[in-house]
Amino acid sequence: MHEPLIRALHEVPFFASLSDDDLRHIAKFIGKRTCPAGHVIVQENTQGDTFHIIQEGKVEITKRFEDGEEMVLAVRGDGDFFGEMALLEGSPRSATVRTLEPTTTLEISRQGFVSLLQKVPLLAYELMKELSVRLRDTDAKMIARLQCKNEQLRQAYLDTVTAMANAIEARDPYTRGHTDRVTTIAKAIARRMNWNGEQLSSLEVGALLHDVGKIGVADAILRKPSPLSAAEYAEIKTHPEVGRRMLQGISYLESTIPGVLHHHERYDGRGYPGQLSGPGIPLAGRVLAVADAFDAMTSDRPYRRAMSPQAAVAELERGAGTQFDPEVVVAFMRAWQNNDLAALLA
Repeated sequence: MHEPLIRALHEVPFFASLSDDDLRHIAKFIGKRTCPAGHVIVQENTQGDTFHIIQEGKVEITKRFEDGEEMVLAVRGDGDFFGEMALLEGSPRSATVRTLEPTTTLEISRQGFVSLLQKVPLLAYELMKELSVRLRDTDAKMIARLQCKNEQLRQAYLDTVTAMANAIEARDPYTRGHTDRVTTIAKAIARRMNWNGEQLSSLEVGALLHDVGKIGVADAILRKPSPLSAAEYAEIKTHPEVGRRMLQGISYLESTIPGVLHHHERYDGRGYPGQLSGPGIPLAGRVLAVADAFDAMTSDRPYRRAMSPQAAVAELERGAGTQFDPEVVVAFMRAWQNNDLAALLA
């Protein structure tokens, strides 16, 4: 009764070495169908309940992303099979399978697979193991593509953020380039503190945006070529809070708020806007405080000349434990001594 299916299974490399008894067990649960070219055998996001073996033909497995782009995960031909753990879980399919030419498949339903698992568990296990290997292959391709898309998205955000920072800096000719330099210094410090991944990425964006709140400060104050009055300084001190309000509610940027809001706090609690002290200051704020101070000290202002880098380094060391987090200063010193900042200073 099952002899044609047994002969068909013998043509599939995975099943070729199995005994006829094993193949008879499998054949009890197999159905057969032929589909024309362009037919969708499996539709992404629909319930999956069938395991497919390609007797003859060719299929394409694709994944559609949220932005509408469709990625080819694999092309399968004679003797290949496809399915997912959705077969047993009853969860939606994660990809679409479409025939590229007329294709005949041998199919095992979820119910049939469960019966096979009960009656011949080792054989069912071998099928599941082989399927998991193939899934890992397609998953690896999908993950690589997602990582690429995430990097493209991250770069697009960075480009937008950088454009915003540059627009703000254009209002203040005396601090042009400050944002880029602070970002470079902050990242050098963070790497010496073994930051990576999302933590480092969030710091980078936070550094680019640390002065975004200055958009709310009058041009006359930003461009004043002499020391600020008490009232003018009070207005300048509002920029961290203005920056926080600007970034709040933007999901991608919310992780940058602690650094933006607290980069003018002092380790001894005499900074602003929260008069936080010690470890109570978010770590991103403590890193940005050192990076911001170093660049400020080594940049010309209308009312004073820039310090030499060596003198600014000495100031950071003197301020460790009062103005600055000592551990962040140590990380800066490691970056300094290992020439991590050489290109910036050149």
